[in-house]
Amino acid sequence: MSIWTIDSIAHALPHPELRARFARETSFTEVSKLPAIIDKWVRVVEEFEAGRARIEALAAHQREHGQLPTEYETRLTDITTQLQADADRTGRSAA
Repeated sequence: MSIWTIDSIAHALPHPELRARFARETSFTEVSKLPAIIDKWVRVVEEFEAGRARIEALAAHQREHGQLPTEYETRLTDITTQLQADADRTGRSAA
């Protein structure tokens, strides 16, 4: 387990909008609720870091072959189909 600070969490977030959201949540939250907010963001960073190797492997495959692996594209299609079916059941658009 890493030792986290507000600064290290913010720097570990991969996208500027995530960093801004983190800053808003930590700045405008009651002090008593900060531990839960910080724990949530530590989990976000740790989950991102856990998936980094897989994402980098997918990017390398894309660069080398010009497309994602077939099994990955199939899973995306399956997920999209499921999302559309769920949206149809609830009367919402999946877009």
